[in-house]
Amino acid sequence: MIKFLKYLFVTFALTSCLSPSDKIKDVILYQDSIGYWNYEWPRERADFYGFTFKFGKDGSISKYSFDKIEDRRTLFSDYGIEPRLKWGVANDSIFTIMNYNSQIKIMRYNKNTIWMYDKERKRSTMLIKVKGDLNIEK
Repeated sequence: MIKFLKYLFVTFALTSCLSPSDKIKDVILYQDSIGYWNYEWPRERADFYGFTFKFGKDGSISKYSFDKIEDRRTLFSDYGIEPRLKWGVANDSIFTIMNYNSQIKIMRYNKNTIWMYDKERKRSTMLIKVKGDLNIEK
């Protein structure tokens, strides 16, 4: 019983020491070192197409076009894997994506969805965790 209580205390202490930005990063990197998320924003034809981002633990980012009808993803050829492009979380809840000096505020999140508000564009956006087969074309 004492071993269990010690384990419980250590686990609680370690998880409570994470900063808010570290907790968000842990959600984004759900496969330990990478995370695939569909980016959604208000637009026409939202039921047909979108973007999928691959976030790396090292701050790297890849952008894929997502054909929702075919359930297929294709790496963007213009800057899909540009090594200079990065992502991150600053000031506990400001999301930076593709080096965009953003004011994208993370409003709330859970393990499957991240709700955000882009102050510059004055619109709500979200990231939805990709589940199942990615269907990435080579």
